[in-house]
Amino acid sequence: MSMLENSSWPEDAGQNRSAHRPGEGSDVLGDLGLGDDQAGVWSTDEPAPGASLPPFPRSLSMERTRFTVDLPDRSTATVDVDHLAGRASLYRDDRHVRTCDMPARFALGPDHLEVAASRYGMKRIHLVHADGRERRLDPAPGTPEHWRAQLSREHPGLGRALAVCAVLVLAINLILLAPQALDLLTHQAFWADHFSSFDSPVTLPAWANTALTLATCLAGTERALTFRHHRLLDVETDGIAD
Repeated sequence: MSMLENSSWPEDAGQNRSAHRPGEGSDVLGDLGLGDDQAGVWSTDEPAPGASLPPFPRSLSMERTRFTVDLPDRSTATVDVDHLAGRASLYRDDRHVRTCDMPARFALGPDHLEVAASRYGMKRIHLVHADGRERRLDPAPGTPEHWRAQLSREHPGLGRALAVCAVLVLAINLILLAPQALDLLTHQAFWADHFSSFDSPVTLPAWANTALTLATCLAGTERALTFRHHRLLDVETDGIAD
């Protein structure tokens, strides 16, 4: 299994969505079943500059996630990720600094944070120092990533088994679904009128394709929660590009 590849990061990634805190660099790479008391806190509106960091509700663990890291100046940076909106918010010492679209690059003096997501979770959530050293942020308690890391610590055998099963499912998905997708594509008029069509040697019934698709979603989620990514193996689970 291949961990996330460290490719060069685009300097203009992300779109700044709110004013930044004085002293910070300018480089910036809803209500979902909540009660009335939290509706305003977790609405789709962007946090105001300086707004306090809300508690992380477990009811939103499939739509949001959160990571933290202690900085050299003894402050704490927190990145709150909204998967549905495709954006990330930076908090420093629990106060909102800025929000931008992913992939995002948040300047922190000479260092910076890089944030990128796939369709099923995070692809990159790293603090990059000026000298090139990198550190992945720690998942906050209550997040799916924190739960998955705790599972591996307490039950390492089960954790390894889940990781292996995810690889097998994605490999089978590529082997079985890719020929069918190519068959469908090459029988479309825009292709068939100019080129030869491809007849897939594999034809699965609808229920089998549905089951494989659901298993692939679970496998993609498992790999995202453990920060594993391979350009070929995870090609169908990628969402927001680097």
